[in-house]
Amino acid sequence: MPANKTCRMPINFNGTVIDQMPPELVQVHRAVNYGDGLFETIRVFNGQIPLFERHWQRLSKNCQILGLLFPADWNARFFLDAILKIAAANARVRLSVWRAPGGLYRPAEDRANFLIEAALLEQTCFEWHPKGITVGIANGLRLPMDSVANCKTMNALRYVLAARQAGEQGWDDALLLNSSERICEASSSNVFWWKDSVLHTIPLAEGCVAGVMRQFLLDLAASVGYVVQEKPATFAILEQSDEIFLTNAIRGIVPIRNFAKKLKGSAKTHILFQELVRQICGVR
Repeated sequence: MPANKTCRMPINFNGTVIDQMPPELVQVHRAVNYGDGLFETIRVFNGQIPLFERHWQRLSKNCQILGLLFPADWNARFFLDAILKIAAANARVRLSVWRAPGGLYRPAEDRANFLIEAALLEQTCFEWHPKGITVGIANGLRLPMDSVANCKTMNALRYVLAARQAGEQGWDDALLLNSSERICEASSSNVFWWKDSVLHTIPLAEGCVAGVMRQFLLDLAASVGYVVQEKPATFAILEQSDEIFLTNAIRGIVPIRNFAKKLKGSAKTHILFQELVRQICGVR
């Protein structure tokens, strides 16, 4: 049904009454009220973004799924130039895209807004974590397996709560289950594991985010001769694995040392990490 027309009244922000919502808040209204948008977390290395084309492909696909529309000149070159204009030579960048203001659950239009934020990083490439990290299973949270599950949306509440649980338990991160009670992903990373000489990861049909680094590593591992398989993961499968690691575009590869109090190795993972560094940063 069509949205009712409303007359804007004063707002109360943390106890302060404001006569009219500031224009900046109006523009992010749907992002805040509905989580009606997407984002990309992008790493800049020495003034370059080696994975930018993959980020752009994912963003474009996800915008189509959500029905977000860009002006004709908001193309890959436009966003690449916009990012490099404000980012330091080595930086973490968040590109957020959301629907323009208007409407309630039914939007008034599908035109997109965007925001680029950048934070300085001291490291010039990915860093290896020799001690690995400790992870457990998040309790009481289930990720859906629907048409937007693979999108990197602004609806991050389950991931926030999983990360909070990890902190409360003394873990570095937490893995989330999907609605079929299988392991899906970590709070901000995809999951890989080694069993014998085969590299495995969770298929997108299980509801995980279609990570840019996830796909890059699948392609990289296959290109250097590893046997790669995508298969659903249960607790028992990860418990019986030889090595487990997490991946994302900011940290690259992070080995898991302690999974549910079971210690894991990282020898094969380290070799793959070294190949990743060679490919992304040209370091040999």
